[in-house]
Amino acid sequence: MRSRAPIAAALLTAALTLASAPAAAHAPTNTLGRAFAEASAGYAVPQPLLIALAYAETHLDQHPGQPSQDNGFGVMHLVSNPTSHTLEQAAKLTGQSPAALKASAAENVRGGAAVLSAYADEVLTRADRTRLSAWYPVVARYSGASDDATARLYADHVYELLGQGVRATASTGDLITVAPQRVRPELGRYATVAPAGAPSTGIAPAPGAALAAVPEYGPTRWVAASTANYGAGRSSGITTVVIHVTQGSYAGTVSWFQNPSAGVSAHYVVKSSNGEITQMVREGDTAYHARSANAYGVGIEHEGFVADPSWFTDAMYRSSAALTRYLCDKYGIPKSRTGIKGHNEIPGNDHTDPGPNWNWNYYISLVNAGGGGGTKYYGGSPTDFTGDGRDDIVSFTHGTLADVYVAASTGAGFAGTSVKWNDFFALTGETPLTGDFNGDGKDDIVAFTHGTTGTAAGDVYVGLSTGTGFLGGAKWHDWFAPGNEIPVVGDFNGDGKDDIATFTHDTAGDVYVALSTGSSFGAGIKWHEFFAPAGEFPAAGDVNGDGKDDIITFTQGPATASDVIVGLSNGSSFGPGLKWHDLFAVGAEQPRVGDVNGDGKDDIVTFTCNADADVYAAVSNGNGFVGTTVKWNDFFCTAGEFPYLADVNGDGKDDIVVFTKAATNDVYVGLSTGTGFLGGAKWHDFFGLNGETTL
Repeated sequence: MRSRAPIAAALLTAALTLASAPAAAHAPTNTLGRAFAEASAGYAVPQPLLIALAYAETHLDQHPGQPSQDNGFGVMHLVSNPTSHTLEQAAKLTGQSPAALKASAAENVRGGAAVLSAYADEVLTRADRTRLSAWYPVVARYSGASDDATARLYADHVYELLGQGVRATASTGDLITVAPQRVRPELGRYATVAPAGAPSTGIAPAPGAALAAVPEYGPTRWVAASTANYGAGRSSGITTVVIHVTQGSYAGTVSWFQNPSAGVSAHYVVKSSNGEITQMVREGDTAYHARSANAYGVGIEHEGFVADPSWFTDAMYRSSAALTRYLCDKYGIPKSRTGIKGHNEIPGNDHTDPGPNWNWNYYISLVNAGGGGGTKYYGGSPTDFTGDGRDDIVSFTHGTLADVYVAASTGAGFAGTSVKWNDFFALTGETPLTGDFNGDGKDDIVAFTHGTTGTAAGDVYVGLSTGTGFLGGAKWHDWFAPGNEIPVVGDFNGDGKDDIATFTHDTAGDVYVALSTGSSFGAGIKWHEFFAPAGEFPAAGDVNGDGKDDIITFTQGPATASDVIVGLSNGSSFGPGLKWHDLFAVGAEQPRVGDVNGDGKDDIVTFTCNADADVYAAVSNGNGFVGTTVKWNDFFCTAGEFPYLADVNGDGKDDIVVFTKAATNDVYVGLSTGTGFLGGAKWHDFFGLNGETTL
């Protein structure tokens, strides 16, 4: 390998000067940082890619000498099991012993880089190695997955991390950072492979095409575990939900449960970063996950490692809690520690998961909170930024850059490459929305900081649209929607300027409104004292067509309790909550509000966002949402995609829009006919990266 170093250094220099974004990790100032830099230079592997892959595998935790579930070791998760031997391969390539690769973080990083470089030698040219986008097939192979679909699931996540950037403290105490990369992966042969568990486009399958097995829990992927890793049927009724931690990555766990040599499985696996769920064993079959509890337990694995609390994100807690709530409701399991147990609490087990870092009190509170687990509560927000009568699309990158990109509608597509309209707005953790706050006919952007202490506590910033960009953020309110409150936008007093409202979304269920003056928001005034309590999905829209936006809440319970409640605005307060529909947006479906038939009254739409990918609408007659729900599209928005409503062709009827996210980042539109939505057509082929907020 020594003779190759000068070429490798030259290639690395090129790789770290990509025009699309600052591609290099920050200059190393610590031991592990130097290890990444030296391994990158020595083996001609782009440093941002090396770090993102390590973070995806282990959150940069060496776990010295301790194996993962599939017998992988160290920061780079070098594996030694019956079907994958990257540990032995790394030892051969570096001259280091397997013991050294297990014990030393620096040597482990070097070993991972050596394996990646060897794979790259087989498929990449010298020029290819300088482009982050070209490494996608190499990353997919590094996964060790048993099939291409799971390999794509793995590679997609690494590229998601590249898009988001990495900032993490390693187990060594070193701070490791990578700037977000605006990189579009070159999928190669994986372009024709859907990520494991679900199709990745908004287009229906061809007539007669076989569909993948459907998961039992709606917002879930289905990837079957090997039949060697579970038993058909059960010998006992289901009485318990068992909480596990994978001791490995999400994609790695999915792959391991497909491996017949594993001998283990679980019914569900939950991803750390965004709460995505994969079902691998039917609930009625016996997964091998908890020894004595196998017969009566449903096992939920959570991506991560017991000793590292960084894996236990709010998105994971909320998504998992929604799944557990569904299981408890379905099987009559107590929503308490009586029916929900840790692996370590099952008799006959020697495991410690979920461990001391798992927040049981918070988790059980979420299980009992109701529907909407993990949802961002974007019920609807207008996006005509140019003022031409056609809604556009916007993406907020968050992160350290906090850029805002817009692609304007032409009436038949979203124009060209997305254009940056603001270069610092809506930081990570803030909620961005849109509305015409100064009444000039062009929609603006607003960000709610949500803080409860400090100089930015509860601030609200607005960036006004010029028609070609957004002005810098100006503070329009200094205490609104603090903490976990849910903000929405609407013209609540009918003066032509959009206002802001916030739902406390707790047991009090208060709703506050701050009216726009055209240059700021006035004082927050309570307009309702019990609406959309915890667990419900709040939204706003003019449902009776009087020019004043009203408040709406979707209770999102099971089919017997999925009501839609409306509080009409009189211009200074909201009236009592009245039921306008008694069966809509069941469970984890994603509801939206918009005028889909063009009669001036906002209607309701729900996306199942599962393998069925159905879209239902119920139109307003001014006093209720009419009759039985009607299916308006039978294949739009699959699992993991983000749906929205917008009048993109300017005909006065809101259409359906979906951001596919994942590795494709496509945008599909289904135009409204007034009685249904047309099939999905691609309007943009790269917009809204993973981790960004899209509207």
